[in-house]
Amino acid sequence: MHGLGNDFIIFDNQNNPKIHDTNFLRKISDRRFGIGCDQVMTIEDTLIPENFKIKMYNSDGSETGACGNGSRCVADLLMNKNNINSLILETISGNLKCFKSNNLVTVNMGKPKFKWTDVPLSIETDPQHVKLGNFDAFCLSMGNPHAVIFLNNSGELESLDLNNVGPKLEKHSLFPEFSNIEFACVLNDGSIRMRVWERGVGVTMACGSGACATLVAASSLNKSPKQNKITLDGGHLVVNWLDDGSVTLAGDVEKVFEGTLG
Repeated sequence: MHGLGNDFIIFDNQNNPKIHDTNFLRKISDRRFGIGCDQVMTIEDTLIPENFKIKMYNSDGSETGACGNGSRCVADLLMNKNNINSLILETISGNLKCFKSNNLVTVNMGKPKFKWTDVPLSIETDPQHVKLGNFDAFCLSMGNPHAVIFLNNSGELESLDLNNVGPKLEKHSLFPEFSNIEFACVLNDGSIRMRVWERGVGVTMACGSGACATLVAASSLNKSPKQNKITLDGGHLVVNWLDDGSVTLAGDVEKVFEGTLG
């Protein structure tokens, strides 16, 4: 499945052998030697019948605590399978409420965390003003670490070589667990354009948790209202920072194909 080109392999492990071997995850995520995807999502057994438990892995085999578009894809799959319009996904970062309305799938990603220890950063510093080489970043956690960098205009953003700068910033010494890196700018219509280097993956066409982090950072810096359209390489998402402090992410998803692994 994919959400705006941010693509996923989803395994239903509720009644099957568990598929969590790092080498296997890397191979099946490879776009030349496997199926190819940005992340692997697995649906697991849970002790709470009305909930659904998931695990999320980057294409390098590392486990991640949050994946907004992947969560929306899994939620859509499970809602269609069980003929329901809402559900709760259990993740290592907390429970995510998901629902479907007007063909859009929405996930509540929970509340962002702003303390330097929550991001986490390797040294005590103001997360809203982090110097990363020539860039100033707003760092926060959306269940996984993010560094949001605002550029002056869309020309500067579109010409940025993400493949060059992304790996260096992802593994900057300030990030003990590495970090997702979002570059963004506010467009003339007030919406936000964003490009992303995902931790453990690379350049992707969309990143749900990254879109949430970008909206929160923009709103905190008075660059955006608390609800806005985030335009990514693969399309746009709508992010809403609610009054209760949690953040919702809404957009399209699509099932590409289904098969059985022999």
